[in-house]
Amino acid sequence: MTCVFCGSEDIEMVAPWGGQIITCQVRCRACNTYFEAIREDFDGAADAFDGAASVTDSWTSNSVDDR
Repeated sequence: MTCVFCGSEDIEMVAPWGGQIITCQVRCRACNTYFEAIREDFDGAADAFDGAASVTDSWTSNSVDDR
């Protein structure tokens, strides 16, 4: 993993959880910037949803509030 701001590989995980369940909080030691990254244990997790209905399939236009 590299820093999304400066490209350095000198990073450290500061928290195992970020704003979403699949992210962790990371700090770049080179530019001292904090950012969120996809957690390594979630790499490939999207493969588990192959063939399943997509999230947008449940967003129908049959709502009573549609105008």
